[in-house]
Amino acid sequence: MMKTPFRAFFCGKMLLMLKKRNNKIKLIITTFMLISAGFSLSAKADEITKPQLNLQNIVTGQQTNLNLDYFMGLAHHVPQAVEKVQATVQKQSPEAEKAAVPPPVPVKTREEKIIETANRYQGVPYVYGGTTPDGFDCSGFTSYVYREALGQEIGRTTWAQMATGQQISATDAQVGDVLVFFGGNHVGIYLGNGQFIHAPQPGDVVSVSSLATMPADFALRL
Repeated sequence: MMKTPFRAFFCGKMLLMLKKRNNKIKLIITTFMLISAGFSLSAKADEITKPQLNLQNIVTGQQTNLNLDYFMGLAHHVPQAVEKVQATVQKQSPEAEKAAVPPPVPVKTREEKIIETANRYQGVPYVYGGTTPDGFDCSGFTSYVYREALGQEIGRTTWAQMATGQQISATDAQVGDVLVFFGGNHVGIYLGNGQFIHAPQPGDVVSVSSLATMPADFALRL
C-alpha cells in the first residue's frame, strides 16, 4: 500500500473508471490525471478494490467531502473534455501537416546551371592564359564555367574543346552551347536570343555580346 497525494487536474485520456463486479466497486485511476481537491489516496498503485458502494472506504477527504456523485461527475465530464481536445487537434492537423512539409526545391536544368554560372563572372578581367575568377582568357572562361556548373571537363584550349564537342551549325545552337569564332581562335557560351557571354580580349572584361555584331563560325554541343 502507498499513499499518493494528487495535485494536478486531468492531463490524459481518462481520469477514472468505476466498475461493479461481484458486489464490489473497482476504482481505476489512469497514469495521467488531474484532481485538485487537496486530498490523498491510500491504495494500490493501479487500482482500488473494496466491498460495498461506499467510496469513503477507499478515499479519505482532507479538505473536501468526496462521495460517489463527485467522482461520477468527474467521470462524466472527462470524456467531453477529451473530445474537445481531440476536435481541436484534428481541426489544426491539416495546417500543421502542411507547415511541416517543406516546399519542393526546384531542380535546375543543365542550361540554367551553365548560364547562371557564366553570368556570375561578368566583369572579371581578361588575362591571357587565365583560368580562374582572378582573370580568364576565352577558353579558360568556358572550361571553368562547365567545370563549376556541371563538373564536366571540356578541355583547356579552344582546340581541345573543338576536339571534345560535337560540331553543329551556329544557327542550331542551343542555350549553353559553346560558340567558336575566327576559325577556332575564340570561344564563348551561347545565352539564347542571339547573345553570348565571353572573355573578349586583353584590356576587356567578361561580358555579353551579340551575334549580330560578332557572328560565330559554328557551335559545339558538349
